[in-house]
Amino acid sequence: MPKRFLLVGGGSGGHVVPLVAVAESLRKLDPTVELMLLGEGQFLISAADQAGLPYRIILAGKARRYFSPLTLLDPFKAIIGFIQSLWHLYAYMPDAVFTKGGYASVMPALAAKLNFIPVYTHESDSIPGLSNRFLGKISAAVFISFESAGKYFKQKKTALVGNPIRPEVVSGDRDTALQYFNLRTDKKTILIAGGSQGAKRINDVILESLVLLVQQYQIIHQCGDSQLQAVQAEVERYQKEGEQSYASMIQANYRLYPFFKFEEMALAYAAADIVISRAGASNLSEIAVLGKPAIIIPITQSTNNHQMQNALEFQKYGAVILEERNISSHILLNQIEELLKPETAAAISAKIKEFAKPDAADKIAQVLLS
Repeated sequence: MPKRFLLVGGGSGGHVVPLVAVAESLRKLDPTVELMLLGEGQFLISAADQAGLPYRIILAGKARRYFSPLTLLDPFKAIIGFIQSLWHLYAYMPDAVFTKGGYASVMPALAAKLNFIPVYTHESDSIPGLSNRFLGKISAAVFISFESAGKYFKQKKTALVGNPIRPEVVSGDRDTALQYFNLRTDKKTILIAGGSQGAKRINDVILESLVLLVQQYQIIHQCGDSQLQAVQAEVERYQKEGEQSYASMIQANYRLYPFFKFEEMALAYAAADIVISRAGASNLSEIAVLGKPAIIIPITQSTNNHQMQNALEFQKYGAVILEERNISSHILLNQIEELLKPETAAAISAKIKEFAKPDAADKIAQVLLS
């Protein structure tokens, strides 16, 4: 009888992409395996559809650290989510549950524990959130991406494996990528990867620097779906103001996207000579596997300041950190110029690859299958 696994997560891409990566490794190692995603959010739906994975959606109550009217609804959403989780577990009855953490994972993990189904958890960040600190207590094993996260879990059941990434995302071809984005082969290309929800401060500084950037470089800018209209309007304003001068350079050297599908992300990475990114664990893992020189701009107010801690660990391997409060057009342009010097780029590329753990998904899949 084939083994059956339930992969649980939701919310941002950082909680969903690793689930898909582990699912693909499970399929590779055991083609008979049966899989299903369970969680919350549009990103999970989109990722499951792209990967051809069946999924079920539940409600999830979020433990907010700030006031919001939605907080009043969260206890009810959590109760409903727990009932939904029990129902889906009874209907599917997996051999094990793998959770990516976050608030969407708590109720399914509890439901699994009550049914004596083993739970396995992965923590992407250097400092785990409340959900994963709780899930670590009820999990058979906890997989971590940063060595510093190990102190938050019992040592005997913690394994440092890295962050699962999809092989397709880091296997793009440069010539194909430049052709896809209609870019030249003789100019350096900068990729701005603000995450699935975008990054306003990064968008702002790129727009402030845009006229100068397009004079020297080609830009692929992923701005976030919610910020697309605002960024697009500002770019159009620049083009109108510079009709007689720099508008043609913006048109030739600037490409704007709200978000990338998996295939587009692979092409964007392949085209890039340097990456400007948030400090999400998935982004850092992908950048490391590819060995791309990187400028990391952590979210200032991330939970437990985990993005800054992620960035500080990544900095040890050659990445440049810029803090949001200190970032300016002048500083950004200087850092880009420095990182793109041939001798600097080669040294940093080699160093950043030392952070990479490209077999993380396979290691997790092997434990689950065993």
